[in-house]
Amino acid sequence: MKLIKGTDAQAVDRGFDGDVRVDASVCFDFVVSLRALYNPRTFTRSRRWTSEQLERLGDEHTEAARFLFQGFETALGYGAIRVITDLQPGAGPRDLIDAVAALPAADLAMLMLDDGEADAARLAAYREVLDGAATRATAAVAGLLPGWAARCRRVLREPDVVQAELVGVLSNYLDRVFAEQADDLTALLDDAAGAARAMLDVVPAPTVIEQLTGGYTLGEDLDLRSVTLAPSVFAHPYMSARVDQAARAALVVYGVPSAFFDGYDPVPIRQDLVTALKAMSDPNRLALLRMLAERPMYAAELAAQLRLGQPTVHHHVHRLRAAGMVRQERDRVGTRYSLRTEATAQLIRSIEDWIFGSTDRRS
Repeated sequence: MKLIKGTDAQAVDRGFDGDVRVDASVCFDFVVSLRALYNPRTFTRSRRWTSEQLERLGDEHTEAARFLFQGFETALGYGAIRVITDLQPGAGPRDLIDAVAALPAADLAMLMLDDGEADAARLAAYREVLDGAATRATAAVAGLLPGWAARCRRVLREPDVVQAELVGVLSNYLDRVFAEQADDLTALLDDAAGAARAMLDVVPAPTVIEQLTGGYTLGEDLDLRSVTLAPSVFAHPYMSARVDQAARAALVVYGVPSAFFDGYDPVPIRQDLVTALKAMSDPNRLALLRMLAERPMYAAELAAQLRLGQPTVHHHVHRLRAAGMVRQERDRVGTRYSLRTEATAQLIRSIEDWIFGSTDRRS
């Protein structure tokens, strides 16, 4: 994913009347890097960095850290990013830890349990359990995948314990690893935020959001009043979003390319091409690309045509969007996907150029 590349014209005319702000807080990478640390098979760009840092962390908080941060789309600890937007300007990771510790345990639990896919009825069931109906915890997680359901059930039953574990994991990680890397990351994030703000000065907000995220858009029918864009070195080439329809606000954390990990990689290569080739190596993903080239489709439609479960479809589309080939639009109906035609064509050309070199060298 590039900061300014591969825009499709159909995104330009979508309206958005709310405010868009760019938040370059290093706190976002503080949380995202923990996801990278405990999901190295997903965050391949930071894999060698991960192997070095895990040795420094020790075993004291390992079990709690895995419980909180393993699972790319279902990491409980990632709910802490929702706290960052309420911090004072210039706040750092220590301020975030203090804020997490000061939250009522039930409120923090709701932030952790809202993975972006939970509907209003399920969130209401969670709140009911946290407000005292502990015997309904099992019913509240009915229908979830078994592993995620077990984690959610524990949060519902032991919110105070899980809060203390999260504070401990964050504190240990800050002291042993992140504190010495924060300044380098801050400089990179400031540069990325400056580029994003410059784009917002001259390009419509929906187009900027799509360009920065590699294909994510927000539907007009969400009627949002504000969107916060947060750059992240560790998130690249991925992004994540949390939409609060009640507050009419969205938080979008988007990955930015950088040379931060080059020192850990003995042979740096173009990671965008690696990501694209891996994304296209699965037959179901190739089928998805062909289907989306014909028309935009919702996840349920894709699942029905491919005869796959929706979680599996989400996984496949997620890999394609991370490669910059698929646009993901969130609206009130659900999540709709479409092909980013020009961006996909450019990736194919880039792969060809990388293998064969310039056209005058081909025979």
